[in-house]
Amino acid sequence: MPGGSRRLPRTVRSTVTSSLQLIPGEIGCNRYSPLGAAVPTLPGLDHPTAPKHFPFPNTPVDSDLIFETLMYFFTITAAGLQFLHIYRSVWWLPHSYTSQAVNFYLIDLNLVIFILIILSRRVLYLLGCKLLDKIIPAKLSLITYHCYRLILFGTMLSILSWCAYYIVLNHPIMYICYLCYHVYYIYIVLNHPIMYICYLCYPIIVYAILFGFTIAPFFEAITWNQGEKPPLHACSTNAADIRSEVENLKMNFNNRLKQILFSSVFNACYAGFIPCCFVQNFVYYDVYWATQHVTFISLSCFTSYTNHILHLRYCDILHRSALHLGYWDKVETRSVLPVAYSWQEDMLWPNGALVRHGREMYRAHGNTNAAEPGNAAFTRFYSMFKNPSIALSGLFLIGRDYLVSMKIYKAEQALHQKLNSH
Repeated sequence: MPGGSRRLPRTVRSTVTSSLQLIPGEIGCNRYSPLGAAVPTLPGLDHPTAPKHFPFPNTPVDSDLIFETLMYFFTITAAGLQFLHIYRSVWWLPHSYTSQAVNFYLIDLNLVIFILIILSRRVLYLLGCKLLDKIIPAKLSLITYHCYRLILFGTMLSILSWCAYYIVLNHPIMYICYLCYHVYYIYIVLNHPIMYICYLCYPIIVYAILFGFTIAPFFEAITWNQGEKPPLHACSTNAADIRSEVENLKMNFNNRLKQILFSSVFNACYAGFIPCCFVQNFVYYDVYWATQHVTFISLSCFTSYTNHILHLRYCDILHRSALHLGYWDKVETRSVLPVAYSWQEDMLWPNGALVRHGREMYRAHGNTNAAEPGNAAFTRFYSMFKNPSIALSGLFLIGRDYLVSMKIYKAEQALHQKLNSH
C-alpha cells in the first residue's frame, strides 16, 4: 500500500463538527470522537435523583357494590325503554283496540327474565360477598369467594338454560346464537347455514381470548391474579424492582382495559340489542332509533366503567411508576463513534447517559432510568402515563371535533336545501 497520511474524506469531515453537538459542552467532547481518533476516557456518571411526587388529592370513588347497583338499574331501565320503543301501541287513536301504551302480550316474559338475571350477576355476587365477610373469617375469604362463584354460576346457568329453552320454543332456533354470549352450552344445528354456526361460536371464542376459561371476570370488574401483587407503587432505588412493578401495573392495566370494553359491549348487547333480535316478524319499529339507543348504552357504559375502573388515584399510581421508569432514545452513530457504557440491568441511569445495548446506542431520558433499552412496552408505558391528562384531553378533543363538525354539516345541508328550493 502507498505511504502517506490517511485522512478522512471531505464529506465525512464536514459532518463530524455538527455531530459533536449531540451532547453539548465538555461531556459531548469527551463522549464523542471522530473516526480514527483515540477513544477518550469515560466520564463519571452522576447519581440520579429520585423524582419528587406531589401529594394527590383524595378523590371519592364509589364502592364496587354501589357502582354495580347503579349500572344494573341503568341497564334494566335502558332495556325497558328499548322494549317500550319496539312494542309501543297507538292507544291514543280513536278506534284503537287497546288502552295500554305498550303491547305487553307481545313481550316474551322468558326473555325479560333472561336479561334481568344475566345483568344482575355482579350485584348478586357482591351482595353475597358482603354477607360472607360478616360470617367467614378473613383467612378463608379467598376459598369462600371461589366456591361462591362456582355455586352462583351453576345456579344462574340452570335458570338461564330454563329460560332459553322456552325462548327457543317461541322463536326460530337460529336466534339462540344471541343468547350464547357467555352461556357455555350451544345447540348445534347441522341443517342451518355455516353463518349461524359462526354466530354461535364467535362470542364464546372472544370471551375465551380475553379472559381464558375463568369465571372470575364474569362476576368481578376489578380483578388480578392471586399470584400477582396489587396495583401499588413503591419509591424504590432498585432497577429490577422498578421494572417488576411496571410489568405488574402494565398487566393490571391491560386486564382493566379489557374489562371496560367487555362490560360496555356486554351491557349494550343484552339491554339494547337482544330485545331487537327476538321481535316478531309482523312488528315494525324504527331501526335507526333502536341503533342509536344501543350506541348510547354502549358509550354510557364505557364512560362509567372507565371512570370507575381507571379512576384518578389509579392513574396517579401509574404516573409515579412511569417517572421512576424513564425511557431510552435511540442515537444514530453514522459519522461519529460515541463512547458509552454497557447497559447493566441492576443500575439506575441518570438523564443524558449514553449506553450500548446489543448493537445500538441509546440516550437516557427522565430523572431516573430503569427501563431496558429497546423495550417497546416500557416506552409505551412511559409515553402514556408520564402525563395521564393527555389521554383525557384527547377524549375532550374528540367530543369537540364531533360537535363542531355536526354543526357545520347541518348548516351546509340547510344551505343546500335552501338553494335547491329556489
